[in-house]
Formats: sequence, structure tokens, C-alpha cells
Amino acid sequence: MNAQASSLKELSRLAFSETFTWLSSEPARDYLVNWISISLNEACAGDVMLLPADQSSSKILRQAQKKEVLAVLMLGEKPPADIVLPANLPIALVSGEHDLKQSQRLLLTILINQRAVIHERGARIHAQLSQLEAEGQGLEGLVKAMADISGKGILVQDKRGRILVECASSALSTIWDDIIRQLGPLKSLPESLLDRKRAGSQPTIITQDIPGGLARLVMPVTVGEVARGYLSLIGVAGELDVLDHLVAEQGVRVCAVEMSRAKAIREVEKRLKGDLLTVLLQENLSPRDSQLWAEAVGLDLSQEHAALRFAWDSPSPPSRRRLETIANGEIGRLELKAIVSPMGVEIVCFCEVAPGTSRPDLALEFGQAVIDQGHQEYPETPIRCGVGNPAADLPSWRDSFSQAGQALEMARRFHERKFLYFPDLSVYRLLFQFEHNPELIAFQEEILGPLLAYDGGQQLLQTLEVYFTHNGNLTQAAEALFIHRNTLSYRLERIAEIAGLNLGKPESRLAVELALHIYRMRGGSHVTPR
Repeated sequence: MNAQASSLKELSRLAFSETFTWLSSEPARDYLVNWISISLNEACAGDVMLLPADQSSSKILRQAQKKEVLAVLMLGEKPPADIVLPANLPIALVSGEHDLKQSQRLLLTILINQRAVIHERGARIHAQLSQLEAEGQGLEGLVKAMADISGKGILVQDKRGRILVECASSALSTIWDDIIRQLGPLKSLPESLLDRKRAGSQPTIITQDIPGGLARLVMPVTVGEVARGYLSLIGVAGELDVLDHLVAEQGVRVCAVEMSRAKAIREVEKRLKGDLLTVLLQENLSPRDSQLWAEAVGLDLSQEHAALRFAWDSPSPPSRRRLETIANGEIGRLELKAIVSPMGVEIVCFCEVAPGTSRPDLALEFGQAVIDQGHQEYPETPIRCGVGNPAADLPSWRDSFSQAGQALEMARRFHERKFLYFPDLSVYRLLFQFEHNPELIAFQEEILGPLLAYDGGQQLLQTLEVYFTHNGNLTQAAEALFIHRNTLSYRLERIAEIAGLNLGKPESRLAVELALHIYRMRGGSHVTPR
């Protein structure tokens, strides 16, 4: 630690944890202290003079000013009501009970042997924070205590930059929301902290300037030599001192313990919820036992839930564990009530949704959020997602689970980068049930076989697809294909000629569109279901 504790402000902050109040105007600049005096006889220019608050008087203060003492610190609750404070003499009140000589020895020790005092103060801060952690105060209690000790704003973020807890200082309260918005994204961190493994293997405090004349001390919260989050202490640039460094150093250690404990609890809860989901889907519990277990893990089976099923879509995907972590991260960020469990290569979730709505918007937002986060972390490996209908009771949970599975399979086949919601599958819901039926395959071959065998047939199939997508509107379809309307008319004539179709008949158009759906469902080129 490079900070030197030889100035008036730093001496006071290190020595006294009690409330420190300036009775006069706070000094415009910080002064170096020569000595600590406890009487007028020994006081010299450049000293800090200590006085019991109840024994101070206007006369003593005037004499101290004549001796050119640096400042007067009154120890106690309050000075006499009739006291007159001399102009241009910094005077502060340190509340609480203090022995005059012990306070002098403490301040002199800080002046003479800074290293030992800093170590001792750090130990006291650590003990105070550890006691709060042991009492179950959580990150909220720890952050508030750090803010009280340092007088600075405190921010704790997880490994993705999501704000877990924050506490503004009084000096920054009016601009705190702007500070939070500015520091929320991970890109606001110093570059050396963005590599979580490197940051965790060599944790250190970094001082970073912030626009607006501010600065922060930022340090990784390290668990198992990996940065699991970040602690920031924020104040005015140039005013972050040795006490602030101590708070950051000790705070990040206790935060690491708290985050490890919270993670262990979450892991147990996730296993319990995963086991519950497995037995619910397998019908291994009675309704009463299901209800009791669900209540134990904070799940309300009386509410509607929609099933979501996620899977990586790659020959060499990231781990299923990573996918589960992404899903749980988005559940926390969106503050959803959900149950998550790995099953095979998939992650299965049941998300509580608002009852009686036409679409489970919360579940759909969650599904897309997982896809987007996966794309951000692994842009070359997409996540596919299927969502089932909301379920109001346990038998319906199994239906929703099956529907989400069908939607997930179609998302794979269509290479869909958005969630697929089961009701939106339209005719594919029916076709999926009969995809291996020989009659279905024969129907596709009868309608599209000649086009598939024709040289350039894929282009003609695309033309048909766009034509039907625009409900037979030649102008719109031609614009979508970037061709002239006459060119589109010619292609449709060639299609009719090659396949022996009459697109002027409603029955023929229905047959062609259905055959196209079958073709796409069985692995033809990409199309988004309407």
C-alpha cells in the first residue's frame, strides 16, 4: 500500500472509527502533522491539539490559534454552548468516550509507526465485517458497513457486471444513479480485470479515474483463484486514502466468503429443485408430497408455469453446466421464480408466469435472454430454445414439457436464433406427429419431387416459399427476392410446368405449401414457421 498516513484527515480516519464532525469549516487542503499535543504548554506550531470537549473554552481556542496549532480535535459529545470558534482554525468533534492520553498515544503511534497501526486497523475492520457475515447480514450488511467506515460509495458486482449490492455516500447521493449506469457494464472495468482467471490469480487494488472528477478503488472478489465478482469503492479523485484501501482489502476478503457461502446454498437449492422437477415429470410423488416439497424450495404449484427447454446446437458445444449457469444468471437478473434442472444434453426450466394471459411473456422474455447471453459469450455456438404452453396443474406440466421439447426440436431443424413457442408452430405441430409416416413422405415427393430433381430446383423452392410467405402477392414477393415481377411470373410458370402444378387452383396451392412445410421439417433448407 503506497498511501502515507501522515496528514490530518488520514490520521483522524485511521485513529477514530466514531463520528468525526467539523465544527468549523473543513480545511481547504490537507496538512501534514508535526506532533500531537494535549496541553497549551506543550503545543507548538504545526501540532494537532487534543481537548476534552466539555473542558474546552473560547479562551483556550484563541490561545491555540496564537500558537499556530494546525487543528484542534475535541473529544466527547459536545463543547459548551457558549463557546466561540476562532476564524481560520480547523476544529473538529470526535464523538464518543475517549481517554485523552490514550488518544494522544494512538495518534503518535500512527505518526511514528504507520505500518503497525495500519495492520491493526485492517484487522479491526476485518473482524467487524466478519462478525456481520457470521450474523447473516449478507452482502447488504457488509456493503453498508464498508460505506459507514470509509464514507465512500460502495458497489459489488457479479462476474457479469450485474449489480448485487450498492450503497451511495452522502457526497455522491445526487449523482449516484449516473455512477451506477456508468460502472455497470463490464467494459468499464480496467482491462487487466476482464480476464477473470488472471485477475483472480493475482488480486490487487486498482485505482481508476472516472469521468466527473471521481475515482474508484476496484478489486476482484476472488474465490478459488477466479474472479467471481468485483468490489468498487468510489469517491472524489485525490481523496481515496489509506483507510479506503484498508476497507477495500478487508471488504473484498469477507465478500468472497459471503459469496462462496451464498453460492453453496444456491447449489444445494438447485439440486433440490432439480430433483423435484425430475420426480414431478416422472409422476413419482403424490400430489400432497409434491406440494410439500415444492413449498420447501419456494415453488408455488398453484401458479401457472411454462416449460422451457434449452440446448447447445454444435458438434462440439460448451458444457451443459455452462448452459445451466447462463440460465440461472438470467433468472436472477430478471428476478423470476423458476425451477431449473439438467436432463441429458438439455437444461429444463419451469418459469412462473402471470395467470390468464394469452402468451407467457415472462417465460418468452427469459428464453430469449438466455439465447442472447449465450450468443454474447459463444457467438459461434447457438442456443436453441423451445417453450411450452402455460400449465395450471401438475398433469399439464408434463404436457408443457412435451410441447417445449417439440418446439426445441423444430428450433434445431430451422436453425432458429429465437425461441420457438409451441402454439406458434402452427401446422408443424400436426406434421411433427406424423413425420415418419410413409404417406407423409410420399406426399412430399409427389408434389416436390420433380423440382428437387431439377437442376436449380433449390432456387425454385425458395421462390415458392417467398411467394407463399407473401400470400401470393407478386409485387411483394418479387421485392423480397430482389427480382423483377416479370421474372417471378416466369419462374412460377416454370415451376408449374416442371412439377405439373396449377397454382391458380386453391387445392394445388394448399398442397404445395403443405409439401414445403414437410420438406423443411424433414431437414430441407431453413425457413421460419409462420
